[in-house]
Amino acid sequence: MGEISWPAMLWIGGAPGSGKSTIAWLASRHLDLPLHPVDLWTYDHQERLPAASTTLDEELARGPEHAAAAFVATAHARLPLVLSDVRARAADPVPVLVEGPQLMPSMAAPLPVGSAVFLLPTPGRTRAARASRSDAGPERLERLVARDTVLADRVRGEAAAAGRPVIEVPENPDWSATYDAVCSALEPGIAGKLAPGRELAEQRAFENDAAARQGRLWAKATGRDVIPGSTTAPYRWACECGASGCTGRSPLGTLPPRPAR
Repeated sequence: MGEISWPAMLWIGGAPGSGKSTIAWLASRHLDLPLHPVDLWTYDHQERLPAASTTLDEELARGPEHAAAAFVATAHARLPLVLSDVRARAADPVPVLVEGPQLMPSMAAPLPVGSAVFLLPTPGRTRAARASRSDAGPERLERLVARDTVLADRVRGEAAAAGRPVIEVPENPDWSATYDAVCSALEPGIAGKLAPGRELAEQRAFENDAAARQGRLWAKATGRDVIPGSTTAPYRWACECGASGCTGRSPLGTLPPRPAR
């Protein structure tokens, strides 16, 4: 992948349950950067990749090492799609803040120093995070935590080999300190920000459109009759006012109507 011209990016990677999504959301607002959660393109990527030969539960049943290896293999397969999606945002030279567990340190070689950081939660932190946002039974929860622990160890090893910074996230973290550490690690890679007004508003609209598309694809894939952004499919809809530093959120019903992407 190093021979391909990469768009300007900042990466927040690491194992699930480490607070990546919340920290990235806050940083993108405070720093006026485009936000690009890889998970927000999950169902879109499924349509653009060959069908998976096994389910997550089948992978988990074969043990945490196998499940972690399968996750990493899929992450590598998705990387070209992530790069294509980021290019479509046309944000250069402003870096797009990309976050997700699919971002592995070994993938980040083309990124300049100071453009990637990785968060590593303890098993207790991962368990608490998963339990708070999932109705998975105890057995499945423990299998996911075991897989995620293997992923964290793999990220730690890759980051050490690549010379990329990691931030350890304990079971009861000081989120303010974690946020500051992430911003400090990425500060060298921040080469400008979105201009207030139309430029900033258009990037927030792009994020809302992506979330709406993900919601529609999720509803289709799971056979659910839901409206993206409703109480049954919540999402932090970005305010599209275009004001610098805006952390406001807009109900989906108040967003300007736009054609589906």
